[in-house]
Amino acid sequence: MMVLVWLIDLLVMGVKVLGGRMQVNPVLRFGLWAAVLSTVAAGIAVLGFGLVLLQQYLDNLA
Repeated sequence: MMVLVWLIDLLVMGVKVLGGRMQVNPVLRFGLWAAVLSTVAAGIAVLGFGLVLLQQYLDNLA
């Protein structure tokens, strides 16, 4: 249960860093933004790939 609390604390600290409410090195803030945007882009790519596979599967059924 404590692990969940620690993960939530890390998430809150990350949001504070991204939002500018915590003073950190600008390189760290830039790197964190790059990681977040890369993760979002990868998620969108996986979703698109999954939709293409689903379309191909459904076309083969008909």
